[in-house]
Amino acid sequence: MTRNRLLLIVGATVIVVAVIVVLIVTNGSAKTTRPTNSPKPTTTTSQSADAAPSGCLGGTSRNAAMVIAAQKAAPHTTNGAVEVATALVRWTFRSPIFNAQEANEVRDKIIASSATPEFKDLAGGAASNPNNSGGVVPDGTNFYLSTAQGVWYIESATSNEVKVSIGAAYVINGAVSPQLRSSSTVDMVWETGGWHAKSGSITRTTEDLFKIGTGFTGGC
Repeated sequence: MTRNRLLLIVGATVIVVAVIVVLIVTNGSAKTTRPTNSPKPTTTTSQSADAAPSGCLGGTSRNAAMVIAAQKAAPHTTNGAVEVATALVRWTFRSPIFNAQEANEVRDKIIASSATPEFKDLAGGAASNPNNSGGVVPDGTNFYLSTAQGVWYIESATSNEVKVSIGAAYVINGAVSPQLRSSSTVDMVWETGGWHAKSGSITRTTEDLFKIGTGFTGGC
């Protein structure tokens, strides 16, 4: 089911994640797998012509400058779209949440012109939903998402439009959770010389995504 506002998409996604996590823990299968030859996490700020997604393009910070840097560095390729979508996910899912100034910077630079007004209202979404974990993490608890053990999966792609699912792990009060993981799907479009987010949806469960997804080459 599609949500017009990015933060509502986030909230709805993690509510589904919470249910899935219970099932994963019950079944004793909460381990996250990664390729054995994956390199160590990096703090990538640039990308070659079409390098495999690192999950950390733009740097390790989780602010508007990081997302904008990722967009500037990402090439006009499917992998480039994955990197910008991942940067947006890393920026969005965190507590304390971003302020209105950051929200407006990201809206102006990263959100597609074809997105709905509701989807563009990042500041309003943050004000009405400051804990965008959907209850997975208690109110007032510091958290963010890490792609160091994350995955990505292309749902569909053309030269100018890419739909990608991003899987990441929760980091709560500085510690990576062994069970809690997120799944987000973002629709990216190429316009005005860069990748922009047009919409988001709940496409896959975390269990499904981590089973079929490809591990980031670095992550942060």
